[in-house]
Amino acid sequence: MRSKHRLGKFAWRTSFMAIAAVLALSACGGKPQAEPVEGPEVQSPVQPPVEDVKEPVAPAPHTAPLTGLAVEAPVTKRPLAVMINNAPAARPQSGLSQADIVYEVLAEGGITRLIGIFQSQEGIEKIGPIRSIRPYLIRLGESYGGVLVHAGGSPEAYSIIQKQGKQDLDEIGNAGAFFWRAKDRKAPHNLYSSDEKLREAAAKMGYDQQVQVPQYSFLAGELAGSTSGTDGTDDTNSTDGTQSSGGTADGTEGATGQAGTTDSAKSSGDAAENTSNAEQSSAAANSAGGAGQPADAGNAASEAGSQTGAAKEAAGKVDITFLLNSYVVSYEYDEASGTYKRSINGSPHVDLNNNEQLEAANVIVLGADHKVLDDIGRLAVDVETGSEAMLFQRGEVIRGQWVRAANDAIRFVKDGAEVALVPGTTYFNIVPNAPSFESHVSISNP
Repeated sequence: MRSKHRLGKFAWRTSFMAIAAVLALSACGGKPQAEPVEGPEVQSPVQPPVEDVKEPVAPAPHTAPLTGLAVEAPVTKRPLAVMINNAPAARPQSGLSQADIVYEVLAEGGITRLIGIFQSQEGIEKIGPIRSIRPYLIRLGESYGGVLVHAGGSPEAYSIIQKQGKQDLDEIGNAGAFFWRAKDRKAPHNLYSSDEKLREAAAKMGYDQQVQVPQYSFLAGELAGSTSGTDGTDDTNSTDGTQSSGGTADGTEGATGQAGTTDSAKSSGDAAENTSNAEQSSAAANSAGGAGQPADAGNAASEAGSQTGAAKEAAGKVDITFLLNSYVVSYEYDEASGTYKRSINGSPHVDLNNNEQLEAANVIVLGADHKVLDDIGRLAVDVETGSEAMLFQRGEVIRGQWVRAANDAIRFVKDGAEVALVPGTTYFNIVPNAPSFESHVSISNP
């Protein structure tokens, strides 16, 4: 009986364990759990390196009226026409590398005087040495609407300034506080100013801030040196907001210059021809960028190219003798910069401000009648009538004429049409017509 009871207890335990096992299997879905199977590895797409994409630089929307170089904003400042000493003791000068245009013309004693026309650049800390003014220098400076900057002048120049109320800044007269003398040079070769001081002086004097400034025609897409190129648009940048190319000179003060002739003066027939050429070229300038009607730069370049292409000849170097054989100015073409590098008596002519050699995108040599006025050697120089001229640019020379219409700047023309300039600084060199224009110019190809 007892054995039977033990057997029943064992059977109950076995049944209980079997039932528990069944329940466990049921809880697990009746099947043993398999190990999770990993699928193929999902690769994220490879991202290429981010490139530094630069936005294209838009061309500057404006051009400087006197250089044709691209500028970010319209050039509205009135030009400064500064009389700069060029005696040996005054060299090297300061600030000339930042002038838009430079004129060189004889003064007394066979030494030349320079006129720097400053407009498009600013922050010129030192300009000079500054010297006296003459009647023909007045006319050249005013042809660009410039405030005349000088230290003294000839009696005739002072008479013109006073009687005609010229807007000038004279260190000896009305604006001495805006000039200074350097201590490392002796007077009179040590007088300087800056563009900031000169503009401050002009404002204090109440001079006109809005004037008409000439607009030259420039070759589209050309570059000179390391400067910016023109954008090929027609942007006259007249400071009064109008399209014009006339200077502020009144055209009536030139009696002395027009009457002045050399000892080998031209005949009346030559004078008549000059007048005819001037009238013809003035009309041509009206249609090619002069006298209030600036032409499209591209059209001007095309027209000038078609008229002057056959007339060009190689000109790697030009030597200019104004009067003295011991004083020769040279311009040698530098293909790398596209400019003519300037020298005096074989030595580079540099700007003391930056020790850089002066350079020009365009070099214009023009003949004019000169006459000695007195025992001191003061001159009358005709900068009105027009005569022979040569234009040097891009290693070539074009032979033509210079003209100047009333209230306008000097322009270079060929076959009655104004020739477009290469954007950059232009140097005008005025030599006597006697004994002949070409006797002052020597062209070579080193």
